[in-house]
Amino acid sequence: MSKTPNPLENPSRRAAMRRLGLVVATAYIVPEIVMLSGARASSSSNVSGGGSYATPPTPPSPPSDVDTVEADVQKSDSCRKATASEANQPITISQSDIDGAQKAVEAGYAKPLEAIWPEFISNYSGKVIGIEFTGFRWRPRYRFKAISAAGHLETVIVSARTGLIEKIVGC
Repeated sequence: MSKTPNPLENPSRRAAMRRLGLVVATAYIVPEIVMLSGARASSSSNVSGGGSYATPPTPPSPPSDVDTVEADVQKSDSCRKATASEANQPITISQSDIDGAQKAVEAGYAKPLEAIWPEFISNYSGKVIGIEFTGFRWRPRYRFKAISAAGHLETVIVSARTGLIEKIVGC
């Protein structure tokens, strides 16, 4: 009797490469597919079962003494006539205020200054000479040091969440 050659004992080069490809696919691709299908199944079960959707971060509850921690009126807010040198100075903002605002924007608690600026300028007629960022989570605010149309130094407090003017501290 003649024996039929068994391809598993002495495979051709093409058959060996095909088998190697299947082993690689099994080892690397199948676990990824299983993981992705498991993730898809868990997210679809949330949707069909009335599950939750991703929401922006919720700020934590403010501390009980939030009004003393973040007072609207600060010692630097004064009622006086602006000097000529203050009227001619460029807009300033400290690096720590830039960093704080950037962290709040990245965390989703505040809007970037570029998004708030156009509306602020259209609603306020004074000249801005300085910008501060206060708060982070529970009450993020931009504080604009400005010279009013009457020439008095003012602080305009703007919500960093909404961009609306909350208060103008001055004369």
